[in-house]
Amino acid sequence: MGSILSSLNGVGIVMLVLAALVVFTVFKSVCIVPQGYKWVVQRLGKYQQTLEPGFSIIIPFVDRVAYKVTTKDIVLDIPSQEVITRDNVVIIANAVAYINILRPDKAVYGIEDYEHGIRNLVQTSLRSIIGEMDLDNALSSRDEIKALLKHAISEDIADWGITLKTVEIQ
Repeated sequence: MGSILSSLNGVGIVMLVLAALVVFTVFKSVCIVPQGYKWVVQRLGKYQQTLEPGFSIIIPFVDRVAYKVTTKDIVLDIPSQEVITRDNVVIIANAVAYINILRPDKAVYGIEDYEHGIRNLVQTSLRSIIGEMDLDNALSSRDEIKALLKHAISEDIADWGITLKTVEIQ
């Protein structure tokens, strides 16, 4: 190694450094997005584009991948909560929501934490829907509760580029 460096003159070292810099720059510009993901790219801190799965090229040192968002279905466990029915009976209810991100840019820039936001929306909507029912009606009409809950949540999360596939009451 010492004999190689001693045989290189100043121009050779500069050419070697430039070649290494070019290889590094090309390496930084190539993005291979895996199937099941979309990557959100920022240019100098501002949203630029969303990279689809496959091969993509970005401008190195100017563009950066800010978020890597899954396009697979996401299962959100909604914690148990006490819900009071119209006839003042306390029910403990929890749910599971299945969501899918359609627009990653809206999901990451439209709300700080979309999972937390969806959990809160489901909890408050579930309390509201069951609170308008009697105990017998609440226990016997799960499908109606699911439909009302899905309708209430879907409109709100559509602004975040997210779709609610289904919600299951447990």
